[in-house]
Amino acid sequence: MVRKLIIIGEVNKKYLLPFLLAIITLVLNMFIRYFPGNKDNVVLDLYSTSLGYLSVIFIPYIFKLTNKDTNLPKVKNIQKKKCLHYFFLVLIFIIYSVMKAVVKNTREDLSKDSSKIANYFTQGPFLYLGIEIIFLTIVSIIVIKYKYYIHHYISLAAFIILGAVCDAVLDNYSEIINYSFFTILMQFVSIFLDVINYYYQKYMMEVLYYPYWRIFTLGIILFFSATLFLIFVLIYKDKADSNTAFVTEFYLYFEEVHPGLIIGKQLLNMVIYFIYSSLLILNIYYFNPNFILISFQLPKFVDIVIDQKKEKYYFLVFFVLQFISLLIYLEIIELNFCKLNANTKRNIELRGIKELSMVNERESINTGSEIDIDGDYYINNIENEKESENTEMLSKKDEN
Repeated sequence: MVRKLIIIGEVNKKYLLPFLLAIITLVLNMFIRYFPGNKDNVVLDLYSTSLGYLSVIFIPYIFKLTNKDTNLPKVKNIQKKKCLHYFFLVLIFIIYSVMKAVVKNTREDLSKDSSKIANYFTQGPFLYLGIEIIFLTIVSIIVIKYKYYIHHYISLAAFIILGAVCDAVLDNYSEIINYSFFTILMQFVSIFLDVINYYYQKYMMEVLYYPYWRIFTLGIILFFSATLFLIFVLIYKDKADSNTAFVTEFYLYFEEVHPGLIIGKQLLNMVIYFIYSSLLILNIYYFNPNFILISFQLPKFVDIVIDQKKEKYYFLVFFVLQFISLLIYLEIIELNFCKLNANTKRNIELRGIKELSMVNERESINTGSEIDIDGDYYINNIENEKESENTEMLSKKDEN
């Protein structure tokens, strides 16, 4: 029988979650890019987005879930520090959001058409994804003590190298060279904060035992921000003639866009963000946040295919190889040669089960000299005698 060089790793329905997240991210990108009308309303968009995020709290009611971790002894201590935990969650998210805005305004490729962008960290060079995966790896080692083996480092190196080749083919390096030092620095910091944002949520769920549907604070922040913007818009004197862009856009939006499109956009935006935020939080809950990269990679591929000229489509070869290296890194597929898959999570668990069964088997053999049979008889195994006839079955009634 021919040995397969590449095999499928752990098969589980939960592994559909990263790909579903990639699909809904792609839907979100297409929704932002192609929804009728070229006008935006920051205030309304923030409200519908925040309501989508807040809807995560209804997950246990929809699926009739309960918090199984409430009986854990650490929960009492967690309740005392609950405000502190949520404070850090809010603080990280605010800094992360501010940094996103800074990157958007300093990168020319984003600021030219910011209304058509769903995730600023996945736009532009593949180099950013390479940096993201490095940061994810480092933070996972520090925060949740995740162990990495040779197949991780090989696939990580392949992912970064193939990403660099894609950048060269698509001429992305000319774009990076034109960035100022401040822009490059802010991009690095923002990517790192992106990673911290994901891993702190993971830390709250895995170490502090918060149910994933209670990490809805992010929606509250967005709702509060939308309310502040609305107050500012309503009290601003100049209103439609304002020099502040989002104030002018707020009033012109109702004048130039059909009411049906306004209502339809906000409802769709809320529904899409509810699905998106639910899948995002479930991916962080069930997996290492490194799996988020799948939701970055696939939509990025579609965006590039749409925007790039056909003569550069040969970059797809390198992209496919890069995506395969990502799946190896995540152990969705395994390299079945040179013992490169010896330390995948699946094989480590299989070895643990095998060793445990061997221990149980030895214990059953060495346990006592009497083996009970059907409650009425037992076998007396005389260890000092070598002959098989010294093992006899006795009646418990006769002994009594």
